[in-house]
Amino acid sequence: MKKPDICVLFEESISSELFEDFENNVKKEGLKLVVESREPSGPMACIEWFLLPVVAAFISKSYFDGFLKEMGKDHYQLVKESLSKLTKKVIHTPRIEPVLFSTKGKIATHNPFSLAFSILAEAEDGYTFKLLIPKLNSNDDYGLIANRFMDFLSDYHAGLKTLESIGYISEGQRPLSNIIFVHYNSDNDSIEWLNEKEHR
Repeated sequence: MKKPDICVLFEESISSELFEDFENNVKKEGLKLVVESREPSGPMACIEWFLLPVVAAFISKSYFDGFLKEMGKDHYQLVKESLSKLTKKVIHTPRIEPVLFSTKGKIATHNPFSLAFSILAEAEDGYTFKLLIPKLNSNDDYGLIANRFMDFLSDYHAGLKTLESIGYISEGQRPLSNIIFVHYNSDNDSIEWLNEKEHR
């Protein structure tokens, strides 16, 4: 099976109705779209940011380098709008955000980012961007966060943005699992790199 251009995976405890609007709005002839449930991840021994969220959206490099070049920007705007709506819908849905426990049975509370939803996107050289989205609070515009990430991806694949432009520093080695964590900085209205080593 070929890798999908766009994929949304969600834990099987979540109703598929939550994703019907996204799927209906985004699907298009020639687009390899996958929207499906998966089994819960279960206990894992790793840093929280590396965990697969309850709902994860994936955007492949092939979407920007292949499909969009054939279909034009109209579909990009559809995906951008639909992903923005899905982000808001998932984050605001009660009881999706999981509660994590440490090895001593204590609740882990230091992570400000949601484990309910994240957007991942394929980059160059085997890297993957992972957008970390804040946990639900009244100060964040979740639709805007998704929009800015999509804008960044569009500019990145067009050669207008680079890893350096978001502040990424390689430190002479590849990141764990080849994941480059990013977040939305509301102070300067931009997507920026987050060094996971500084947040452990």
